[in-house]
Amino acid sequence: MNKLSSTAATKEVNSLVEMLDQLFLEIYVAFMKHRLTLRYRQTSDDLAKQIRKSLANLYESSAKVSAVEALAMQSTAINFSKVFYDLLRISDQVETKVKENVLFSEVASKEMSDLMKGTRELLHHVGDAVLTRNELIAAHVARETAALSAMAASMSGMHEDRLCKGVCHPKASIIYMNLLQHLTDILWHYRALTSEENVVPEVL
Repeated sequence: MNKLSSTAATKEVNSLVEMLDQLFLEIYVAFMKHRLTLRYRQTSDDLAKQIRKSLANLYESSAKVSAVEALAMQSTAINFSKVFYDLLRISDQVETKVKENVLFSEVASKEMSDLMKGTRELLHHVGDAVLTRNELIAAHVARETAALSAMAASMSGMHEDRLCKGVCHPKASIIYMNLLQHLTDILWHYRALTSEENVVPEVL
């Protein structure tokens, strides 16, 4: 697929990546500190509003370009929206964890921290690949998403083992597995955004 040439599309994608990254950081800090600060709530709410507006702008601006680029812009908007809503689901799980004082083991916290950090750090490379369609950047994203997905699969197996041994509390297990699923979904959307087709998910 050709890179996005529309100035409006480039502006919105850059803006979306920055805001999604900031939202991801706020969630990550809340998870690591096991605390929901007033700043977290205000910043998260403000970012969510701005991201929704930017997604709408990107989709609506597709009406002003060629049919080929319009499809690329719409696919990009939809896949970024999927990343956004999975981040909101992750935020919900983190908030439940904090409010109900559900504690993870040191091992589980380290595993989840590593996966969240790696997934967040890859976001800017995804944005670069979307805008430039650079094959080297896209290949880097493909390798990293594969590695992180493999990490997630390994984490799932190790977690099930801990659960069977009674090391993990059932309530913590539910939150852990939900976080794992949403992060895995985000990695899927990264691949969709940087694939040759920039595919639209079947379930919208």
